[in-house]
Amino acid sequence: MKAICFKEKNVVTLNEVQTPKNAKKEHLIIKMKASAINLGDFLVITGAFKSDSKYEVCGVSGVGKIIEIGEGVSQEYKGKNVAVYRALQVTDDTVGTWSEYSQLHYLNSVILPDNVNIEEYSGSLVNTITPYAFLKQIQKEGHSGIICTAGNSATGRAMLGICLAYDIPLISIVRNAEGKKQLKELNAKNILIESDPNFEAQLKELSNQLNATAVFDGVGGELISKIAKNSPRNSTIYSYGFLGNDKPLTIHTSDILMNGLTIKGFGNFMTETVQNIDKLEIALNDLSKIIDMPHFRTKVGKTFHLKEFNEALNYKSEKGEKAVFYHRKRE
Repeated sequence: MKAICFKEKNVVTLNEVQTPKNAKKEHLIIKMKASAINLGDFLVITGAFKSDSKYEVCGVSGVGKIIEIGEGVSQEYKGKNVAVYRALQVTDDTVGTWSEYSQLHYLNSVILPDNVNIEEYSGSLVNTITPYAFLKQIQKEGHSGIICTAGNSATGRAMLGICLAYDIPLISIVRNAEGKKQLKELNAKNILIESDPNFEAQLKELSNQLNATAVFDGVGGELISKIAKNSPRNSTIYSYGFLGNDKPLTIHTSDILMNGLTIKGFGNFMTETVQNIDKLEIALNDLSKIIDMPHFRTKVGKTFHLKEFNEALNYKSEKGEKAVFYHRKRE
């Protein structure tokens, strides 16, 4: 079969590799339909993360149809369409998703409803498992409301979907009016624009009103400095990314000591949801029940064939749309 494979740092090639056959124990063989390019893919290509895939096949995300299940996999998976994120359970038999067929442990997948356009979920699971795992962690740590700096990004929209599904108070912070408009169309209720002159006063009032003491931060920098001094007492800032790291993070000692502020890192792979196999299976089953919400769809910018991998990897969008490999003829 054809597959895009890691060759060396910053170099991939289109190769012919062996098609996976006779699904291994607890594994799925999936005929891939579409595979989005996510940040994690670039981390593999640049050498920051190890490939951990047979034949060095690239691709961590995608959607496809299960054509074979291995021993130990429930019959409910047979013949189903699934959204996948291969990094949740890595095995020696893993075959990446930038290929005609993939082989993955079944705990890398969410079963999709029969009535959805599956190609709209080609990069969804990575963004969906993140807010789900975050919610489970903060609830265990005593928080009941969230401030999210990820705005109307894929992760920000997924956070909104999770909070709506589980009735969790959420304050979404966006950069501009267009971002607010997009989140309102997804039924967001509490949206603040960072550039608003009254942003800090609005944040202080609303976060205390909703007891939003868990801050999911994908930005860092100046914004989180403002949040630190205007969030409720005993808040925790969970640092997930640093998109705003061009400006320094300034948090006064008084904010930490007097307000009981805690700052810690957050990542999928550090959470009990992902590390505990039983909890991961529960999470994926839970997500299968809500994955058809519009909040979890992948924003597709442009589609490419596998042979167009150079163009796909160089594709850029200012609105957060993804490049997607399609395994069918385009009209």
